[in-house]
Amino acid sequence: MKSAKQSTKKVFSESVVKAHLIGMGSGTLEFIDNTIKFHIETGRLRKRRELSREIPMSDIEEINRVGKELSITWKGSIDIFVIEKIDLVGTIFEKIPMISEEQKKLFDDKKVVKQQRFEINNVVSITMEITDLLFDILRSLHGWVDWNRIENLLEKSIKKAEELTDQKSNLLELDFSKLILAVKERFQEEISKETFNLLKLLYYYFVGINSEDETPEKNNPDYFDVKTTIQAYYLLNDIVLGSIIGDEEIGKEQKELLMMLEDLAKSTNLKININSIQTVICKLCDEKGKENVIEESRMLFRQQLSNLITD
Repeated sequence: MKSAKQSTKKVFSESVVKAHLIGMGSGTLEFIDNTIKFHIETGRLRKRRELSREIPMSDIEEINRVGKELSITWKGSIDIFVIEKIDLVGTIFEKIPMISEEQKKLFDDKKVVKQQRFEINNVVSITMEITDLLFDILRSLHGWVDWNRIENLLEKSIKKAEELTDQKSNLLELDFSKLILAVKERFQEEISKETFNLLKLLYYYFVGINSEDETPEKNNPDYFDVKTTIQAYYLLNDIVLGSIIGDEEIGKEQKELLMMLEDLAKSTNLKININSIQTVICKLCDEKGKENVIEESRMLFRQQLSNLITD
């Protein structure tokens, strides 16, 4: 019986240590039920233990030990605990199953997923910029043609496409050679055709029917969200173009875009202000695609979906 009590006391003393959380105060740190908990004692006469930190292992991205300090990165923030007795730092550190091979793999996997999401978000952002530029070339072919503007848009498109291929060595490479020649020769029909071809290649890279193809984006767990985002952004730009040329299908496209965004909001739990997007789309159509309204619509779309991949 005495042995059992001693054993219990030993486990408790090793599981709870006095510590100081930088920026918060002093208290006790413990690891229990796969959760790191930090309590602070408050009150002068009647002491009360208040839970100041509760960190589930599933939320932790990284944990390091340097001397008396335990640094824990979780949900994008860092907490640094200073353990009073240095001989107990190793004890509490060992209690946290960070040093096991299984736990190391879990944390490494989290880092990989986080990096993948960052890369995919960057690729989607660049793809949107290329989409804008190519659709702007198509817009520039209607009415009086400003060839300097088209050449400038083409140059920017090529530079952005180079950024896209720099992200991944096996990412789709867009061949601008035919479009460059068409612009040089001032062949409007050929420019339109080649611009559409580039847009089509880029579109089907992300949202093509063969979703089992081995590409970085399609192997990503957020592929459906990436696919829907690109589809919606193409549709937005198609509405922009339609507002200028008087496309009769534009009303149908508006409804399709709003339905797509509603579905995206449900699947991702992302708060998308559908009404604000609907308002700016109606404004686009009423004002026949004025430049400032086009920029407003694109910016609004990007703001609404800015946290889609990184969350």
